[in-house]
Amino acid sequence: MLRKIFFVGAVLVLMLALFGSTVLAAGDGDPDKGKTLWAANNCKSCHGANGEGKYAGPRAGDGKTAEDWIKQARTPKANMPAYDAVHVSDVDLTDMWAYMQTLPKPASFSPVVYTPQAGDPEGKLLFNQKRCVACHGDGAGLVKSRFTDNGRTVAVEAVLKQLRTPAQRMPMFNTTQVSDVQAGQVADYLKSLDKAAPAAGTGAAPKTLPVAGGQLPLGILSVALIVAGLAVFGLGLTLARRRT
Repeated sequence: MLRKIFFVGAVLVLMLALFGSTVLAAGDGDPDKGKTLWAANNCKSCHGANGEGKYAGPRAGDGKTAEDWIKQARTPKANMPAYDAVHVSDVDLTDMWAYMQTLPKPASFSPVVYTPQAGDPEGKLLFNQKRCVACHGDGAGLVKSRFTDNGRTVAVEAVLKQLRTPAQRMPMFNTTQVSDVQAGQVADYLKSLDKAAPAAGTGAAPKTLPVAGGQLPLGILSVALIVAGLAVFGLGLTLARRRT
């Protein structure tokens, strides 16, 4: 009997560890915190300052659940970049969801669409279609601050590394959202904006690519519960052996 009790207890603790993060995020959320997070995480760049929609659809009063938001952020549809738990936690997403549900749903919406110009290089089209423009404008400021001002020229490797394993608050773009070839074309476009750089190259992807990101780390609480579950399970086996 004692053996069964410890076994059941260990299983329950492990189950809580696996689903703990989702349960914590499934609460009502804090709209006030969500309002601050909405601006801080640049969600407004694509979805509008008040969730009214901009480059991407409106989120104000969208009627979705917090779980829907979390799923979309982790495994997004369309061209939305993926946000892992390091950049935006489940709790943060739930708070932003709660804030958006306090706002009225827009009566209508038309996304901002880039009109191609004659002679536009493929990289410029991609820069706009993938919505890089939402945060980086036409890209000139990005080139100046990240490359020119630091004495560096735009390189395909640097663009790929930032897309796959982004620094700061930029979300991760996987190969489905932006392929290596497309990243090279975007790099070529950015090179054309760097007045201090030599003529743009072919934009071919390097032979050795940075390791793509996207694996979601377990939360501290989940790890602690897993360890606790294993400890309880081991103690149960030890006591059961002593009784026999």
